Amino acid sequence: MSNRPARIRAIVVAVLVLAFVIPWTYAHIAYAWPWKRFQTGTLISCDDKYLVGGYPNKPPELLGHLSDGAPVDFIAGGEINMGVETGDFGLAAQRGNEIDNFAHSPQLRLGESTTIEGVGTFTLKEAHSDIVWFTPNPGKATFCFDPDPTFTKRNYP
Repeated sequence: MSNRPARIRAIVVAVLVLAFVIPWTYAHIAYAWPWKRFQTGTLISCDDKYLVGGYPNKPPELLGHLSDGAPVDFIAGGEINMGVETGDFGLAAQRGNEIDNFAHSPQLRLGESTTIEGVGTFTLKEAHSDIVWFTPNPGKATFCFDPDPTFTKRNYP
């Protein structure tokens, strides 16, 4: 009794697995690196707008105040997956002891915009993935922010 067919079958399976895993791994790692953005993405300009951004695991930053005086916090996250930059953000207002998570914009693509009534328009300028154990993870997202006339923005540098 020979183990030759089983050994050949194991080698063929190993080669097929490697033929899939290597390109898949390259695509997920390489396209997550910020330098790849300049080859695959579009540069967005924020002329006459404010630049806001953040990381998903960092504390939110004060964006400004609504017309009723409630402070608005901004938190954002982004990633590059297979060369596509996406970003999301959330807005929360504090009214007394209550936190009102009143807006969330999931998965905007590079250059896409969304308008939040009473706050303004956000356009995804760029996104970057963080790399942990060779896998893209949520990272930074930066948005061009055009405030609504009723929104009092914080003083930006």
